[in-house]
Amino acid sequence: MTRLLLVEDHRLVAQALEMGLRAEGFDVRCTEGLPAALPALLEEYPPDVVLPDLYLADRRSGIDLLPVLKGPDRKVILVTGESDPSILARAFGAGVDAVIEKAVPFPELVAEITAVARGRSPFADARRQQILRDARRAEAERQRRLAPFAALTPREEAVLSLLADGVPAGDIATRSYVSLSTVRAQIRSILTKLGVRSQLQAVAMAVKAGWAPTSSRRHHSG
Repeated sequence: MTRLLLVEDHRLVAQALEMGLRAEGFDVRCTEGLPAALPALLEEYPPDVVLPDLYLADRRSGIDLLPVLKGPDRKVILVTGESDPSILARAFGAGVDAVIEKAVPFPELVAEITAVARGRSPFADARRQQILRDARRAEAERQRRLAPFAALTPREEAVLSLLADGVPAGDIATRSYVSLSTVRAQIRSILTKLGVRSQLQAVAMAVKAGWAPTSSRRHHSG
């Protein structure tokens, strides 16, 4: 009998899944939220397959738990309503064996769990490849949108960041201990490099591209 562990913090969802999967012949356990004793639970009840939700309580993620959940003979199937291929690709990179949408019909869920547990799931393999392709395309598009910002100097990045925060040019000059004419010259340079005609367009372009100053990206990555 295949042993399943559900990591799901929505009690009604967990109970419904647990009852349904037991009725299909699985041996099922379900965590109560995110127990601190999860490693001990895995030791006491070593499952063949773990089904974590992607988004859990306290801003935790099923991806965060993978170092604990994964095992040499244990499969992990991420159950989620998330459709962003970049996030799902990160899950595969972290070691998830398959991704199943929460909205999938229950018989398909059962069939997929069975196939993944046996180590053979053409559907899971095809979905993985599609997600990775979509993620590569999304990243290429993101890089294309960000490319014009690479021409900005660090000072121009700082000015654009302040403009995006709604800080007027005069206040930028005061904060930076430079003249207003200097800030205006920097703004003109930003507009030229981005190929736009107004500060509003520059800010809108930055927001749409998901741009952040280089210093912020370094801080975030660290």
